[in-house]
Amino acid sequence: MAMKILVIEDDKRIATLVERALCGSGHRVTMIHDGRDGAEALLKGTFDAALLDIYLPRMDGVEVLEYVRLRNCRVPIMMLTAVDAVPRILKSFDLGADDYLVKPFIIEILLARVAAIARRAAKADPGVIASFGVMLDPGRRSAIRYGREIPLTRKQFDLLEMLMSRSGQITSREQLIEAGWGHVAQVKENTLDVYIHGLRTKLGDLLDERNPLIQTVHGTGYRFGAE
Repeated sequence: MAMKILVIEDDKRIATLVERALCGSGHRVTMIHDGRDGAEALLKGTFDAALLDIYLPRMDGVEVLEYVRLRNCRVPIMMLTAVDAVPRILKSFDLGADDYLVKPFIIEILLARVAAIARRAAKADPGVIASFGVMLDPGRRSAIRYGREIPLTRKQFDLLEMLMSRSGQITSREQLIEAGWGHVAQVKENTLDVYIHGLRTKLGDLLDERNPLIQTVHGTGYRFGAE
């Protein structure tokens, strides 16, 4: 499927290689070489996906990501990064990155990953989900319980959306990791548990441990609400 893709990359050599590969696969490419112009393009344009380098002039990639997500930009974004930027990648996921790829990368893998994040975005269901006193609005990315809006990070929202879409059923760890990160092998074993703990805290589960909204199913995964 041909897509309209924004590439924000200041390394002209890498930018040229990426542009040739994407255009060679039938995609339309808009190329920008600094962060501030890239942020404005994301907000003004209609793109199916974006590739965003972390180290950019005028506004770095993490700042660009935070800026556009706060303004409700829902374009799937894959971060491009050097191997020494792991802490910034972790922050990027919380701010709303959909995937990342470490340089140098294999072009065929880049193409496959771009297609994957665009497919996941296309399948997103914008309908409001209501279950066990929680209302989740994917369009506004808001969560409300007992009439009070719950401040969630993007990752927490994605995990809660997966759990609530399967309310009453067991959601496996693999399903949750795929919903939150997309690539099982790149997530440390306890990372999911840390995010679930934070989600439980915000939902008030730790104040009512006998009747938690998110229940642990040992050896399998988690369940939202009663069986």
